[in-house]
Amino acid sequence: MACSSASTADSGEEEKKEQRLRDVMFLCDEWKSSKGGLSTFNREFAINLAEATAGSMKIHCYVSNSDDRDREDAEQHGVNSIKARSVPGSADPLECLKFPPSELPNPHLVIGHGRKLESTTAAEDTIEENEKKHKMEIDLCKAADAVVAVGSRLQQKYSRRLLNVEVRVITPGIFGKFSNESKLAVNRSVVKNFSASVFGRAAFEDLSLKGYDIIANAIGSLGKNFELTFVGAPPGEQQKVEQWFLDNTCINRNQLTIRQYCSEQEELNVMFYQSDLVALPSRTEGFGLVALEAISAGVPVLVSGESGIAEALQKVEGGDTVIVGSDEDEGEWAQRIREMYEESAEEREANAVKLRENYRKVYSWKAECERFKGLIEKVVEYGTSPLTVIPTTGHGIELIGRAQGRKGMMPLPGSSTFDPEEELEEPPMKLQGMEGTSPSTLLSTSGHKRKQEVRQSTVKLQEKKGE
Repeated sequence: MACSSASTADSGEEEKKEQRLRDVMFLCDEWKSSKGGLSTFNREFAINLAEATAGSMKIHCYVSNSDDRDREDAEQHGVNSIKARSVPGSADPLECLKFPPSELPNPHLVIGHGRKLESTTAAEDTIEENEKKHKMEIDLCKAADAVVAVGSRLQQKYSRRLLNVEVRVITPGIFGKFSNESKLAVNRSVVKNFSASVFGRAAFEDLSLKGYDIIANAIGSLGKNFELTFVGAPPGEQQKVEQWFLDNTCINRNQLTIRQYCSEQEELNVMFYQSDLVALPSRTEGFGLVALEAISAGVPVLVSGESGIAEALQKVEGGDTVIVGSDEDEGEWAQRIREMYEESAEEREANAVKLRENYRKVYSWKAECERFKGLIEKVVEYGTSPLTVIPTTGHGIELIGRAQGRKGMMPLPGSSTFDPEEELEEPPMKLQGMEGTSPSTLLSTSGHKRKQEVRQSTVKLQEKKGE
């Protein structure tokens, strides 16, 4: 009898503890990181936030697609995976995320990801269209309770544009998904050619913005012992992408390999480890998650100085050795690639692993999530209610604040989005429209009544797809 009473008491204490936890729910298209970039960021963010908030918050992941293996993996990392129910008559796989799950109808906080889902804007319309979207983003920032940029580059840009607003920053740490896996070995002693790879899903009008012509010209100038693999061609358009490279750069056909963007994480890992170098040659890049994925995997990288990851690396010991200062100088890129080629495979690998460990010392998920936890608690505690959420329009900027929404609806990834990562530098307000990858978050408070007043904060997090 005494044992039964003790068991009942323990059960009651557990229930009270669960009731005290704040429910934080991520909106994701998937749990596994099959798409890289955004998917990897979301997964790592959820896992590390769960660890940092243990005892005060319960982390949930509301996904449009998952299986038993995904749910078990999430549970092992302290995250509760909830699969959304499909919406009859809808062809949009993310439409289901508009509706709160019956398992968790009233979360205290929602972390959603905006993403550009509509078809790519025609090249001649991108400047006008994206200027409107940029204004919308700034208006949302002004209405927010707090603004958080992903990386110092975007923090600087938005600090200049948002007068009297403190723009905070979060910098992602090393991705455990890559750093914890056994490295797939390539027998470099029998491989003569040096292989560089670039990853990213880009519309044709954005190939130049991403600097693919720069890296292709650099490889082309180095001769037949150097090869370039482009991973990210739209389905069925590999030949068109190849022709773009041949028409616009000096690279030779036998130096070039075009691949469709892979949807399996294992395949992406293989592509990383097959590369002697992963390059990020963008003329402008809000952050550059694909470079961080490569760093996490211990793969050698070179990154454009006009990227957010480059600014982060400037604070890392040895980080300046992988930054190419000029985003237009194909000669400098060629020289840096040749220098890497002249190193032994063992030297390149040792330098890449050292860079990863040095990055980990400066940017830890634990510290970033602790700060984010404090920000969440302030917004939930002091936020103005009643408020609900509409999707934010930006990538790479986290908005913590106010917006009006419809009862019973969740913020859906992809409504009216643009990507400041693709922002043209001259003039600063003219944006290049393309599908993107950098994290962006709208965090706001909302209240509604269901038996009692529930204060609900919502985070809107976006990251450019395909980095």
